[in-house]
Parts: sequence; structure tokens; C-alpha cells
Amino acid sequence: MKRRLSIGLGILAVAAAVPFVSGTPVFANLQKAGTELVNKILQPEVKLVLSAEKKVTTTNANGEPEISWEVVEDNVTVRPGDVLRYTLVSENAGDKPASELKINQPIPNQTAYVLDSARANGATLTYSIDGGQTYSAQPMLEVTQPDGTVKMEPAPADAYTHVQWDYSESLKPMASVQAVYEVAVQ
Repeated sequence: MKRRLSIGLGILAVAAAVPFVSGTPVFANLQKAGTELVNKILQPEVKLVLSAEKKVTTTNANGEPEISWEVVEDNVTVRPGDVLRYTLVSENAGDKPASELKINQPIPNQTAYVLDSARANGATLTYSIDGGQTYSAQPMLEVTQPDGTVKMEPAPADAYTHVQWDYSESLKPMASVQAVYEVAVQ
């Protein structure tokens, strides 16, 4: 009888203590840690793969130019005037949609952006001329005129420093997007 009474009192003590424990910071921290762990497991994981190709122009049998693209590998030779096309594939390998995805790609040194060459499925394109600090759909520069006045003019291609693709739609898990731009070797 004493044994049953002590087991019963033990169960009653645990049952009475549970409401008090659930209000303590320890229990709240455990709940928060569990939520954070689940959020870390179920999150977007965007993988980026960059590749490059060199533009090759040949002449066909009719004397017309034909353009093809040669994959750039380790020991490719480029010369001033050559055009390179960069392709950036972004894949969401995570379990959760990637929202507010922005991809920034610098224009490599000793190259100049080829105007209007950037393309991407579903992205808003913007460009930087200040090292990626600010972006605009059409970057403008202040140009001093011969009479001393200042006029805003579109930035030349060699002033571009970055291209940005802004995907307003979420990138669903296991989905991918492709962004392309070209540069000319200087």
C-alpha cells in the first residue's frame, strides 16, 4: 500500500510541476531552439554555377559570318576585342522557397560590359557603376559640357562594374534560373 501511495504521489508531483516548468525560461528556450533548428533545416539553399564561353566568328561557304560559342576552360587565350559570355545558373537545392533572390555579378577586370547583353528569365536587371554600392536600370553620369554646365548622360559600357538580377518571384525548391551577360576583353 505504501508503494502505491508513493508512486501515486510521485505522478501527482510531476503533473503538478509541468505547468510551472512550461512557464520557465528554460522551456521557452527549448521551444525557441527547436523552432530555429526546424527553420535551419527547412530553408533555401541556393547553389550558383558560373561558366564562360568565348565568341567565335567564322565565315560560311556563302561568305556570311557565323557565330558560335567555345567553352572557356583552364588555358584559353583571350585577346583584346574578344567577347566572353558568362552564364550563371542558380538552383534552389533547399526545402523552402528562396524569396528576394538577388544575384550580383562583377564585371571582370580588363573587360567592359557589352550593353544590352544581360538576360535572365523573370528578373529585373539593374547595373552598378560604383563598385556595387548602388544599382540603376540605366546608370547615368554627370558630364561637364564645354560651356561648364553639367548634364546627365547614360554611362558608357566601360563604366559598368556589376550586373544585378532581382527575382521578385520566389525560387521554389529544386527550381533554377539562368542569367547571362557578355563582356569584351580590353
